[in-house]
This record gives sequence, structure tokens and C-alpha cells, in this order.
Amino acid sequence: MLKKFKQWFSETTSFSQIPLNKKLAKRARLEKDFVQLSDGSFLTVSIGSESDISGILKIESLCYNGKIPWNEYALQHEIKNNNRAIYLIVRQSTKPVGFIGAWLVEEEAHITNVAVIPNYQKQGIATFMITELQKIALQEGIQKVSLEVRVSNKKAQSLYRTLGFENGKIKENYYSGDREDALEMSKFL
Repeated sequence: MLKKFKQWFSETTSFSQIPLNKKLAKRARLEKDFVQLSDGSFLTVSIGSESDISGILKIESLCYNGKIPWNEYALQHEIKNNNRAIYLIVRQSTKPVGFIGAWLVEEEAHITNVAVIPNYQKQGIATFMITELQKIALQEGIQKVSLEVRVSNKKAQSLYRTLGFENGKIKENYYSGDREDALEMSKFL
């Protein structure tokens, strides 16, 4: 999976084309730094940094049956070196419960991962993170958001459709390991 994102990213732009003083994660601003759950409680939201990597890894492990699609090295590279990457982290007090990662390249915001730990799912957290990411994309002058989702992940596809994403093409054998196909989805803002 990471290999295909790197290929897409390198075809679109190169790190050397992006001025170092223009790091997206440093200039992006959240419209809201909290999300209210249906029970009335509040969770905090922030732009991710290197100190959040262990929390992201834990969320991945809880969401993907102990597997970690983006390992520590990949996340460190994304957060530290990729000037066009951004991560949003949602926390209950200090406990990370969800995150979203994306690349904003040229005219497109590409969501690389969205995950919310099982005990916090179906409470609007993923919707909130995607909505905040879209606002950041608009701040950056970007009009399109895209992602890939496993063809078997009907729950996520339903969420994305509810948020206005439309089906695109099927990418065969997209995911490493099990070689499952991916459905490309996108939305114009």
C-alpha cells in the first residue's frame, strides 16, 4: 500500500519542488479543536506531530486486528519529512482514539488512512475528521478529495457516500498482503 502511495506521490510532485518553509502541518489551521460526541462528551483534536506516532500505531493495531499498515518508519517519514502530508489526531483526554492522514498535492487532497478505535466508532469522529480535512483542503485552494477503500469494507464506503464521495474505478490487487482490490472514491468540494 505504501509503495503505491509513494509511486502516486512521486509521479505528482517531488519533495525538492516544495519549499521547506511551507510545511503543510505547520501552516494548516483547524476550524475546531474539539468534537462533541452523541453522549455530550468532548474529545480534543490537533494536528499530528512526531510525538503522536506511537498513538497512531496503537490505533492502527486496534483497528486492523493487530496489523500495522503504516509502520513507525513510514509514519515518521510522513510526519517529519513530507511537507505535503498532514495528520489529525482525536483524543479522549490524552488517549489517542482516531486519526486521519492525507497528502495535499497540486489540486487534490488524497486521504491515506482514516481509523477510529472500535469503542469510539459510530459516534461521528471519522465524519468530523474528514470534514476538518476538507476545510484544510479548501484553505489550500484544493477542490477535490480522494481515497481508496477495500472493496469488502462496505461500512466505510457507506460513510464516504454519505459524505458525498462517488465511486471511481476498481484498482485490482491494490493492498499488499491479501492483494484485495480497492475502490477509488472522490469528491469535489
